Amino acid sequence: MKYFKKSEFECPCCGRQATDLLMQLMDEVRGLAGIPFRINSAKRCPKHNDDVGGKEKSAHVSGLAADVACYTSTGRFKIINSALSCGITRIGIYKTFVHLDISKDNPQEVIWYG
Repeated sequence: MKYFKKSEFECPCCGRQATDLLMQLMDEVRGLAGIPFRINSAKRCPKHNDDVGGKEKSAHVSGLAADVACYTSTGRFKIINSALSCGITRIGIYKTFVHLDISKDNPQEVIWYG
């Protein structure tokens, strides 16, 4: 990976990592966006997901989602535009981060606000 360390995609509870595909796509998204990314959360074991109040069927548990810290509308636009260009079709927009998700088990082509 050019922009990230694998450790940025680890569960802080158990140390397991997100999928290689997610890490590769996140690196591509970062390159296209042209802005620094800080990964708030990626892989979560079920315990950590419960501890942070994650949804029961969260893609984080499967290592298929990452939350990118973001505090500006310009940053959100660049992250979302880049994610869509890379084929990521599950996007959540929150006050301080953007959720990017490649789960095929959940509805596709969705953008939600949380």
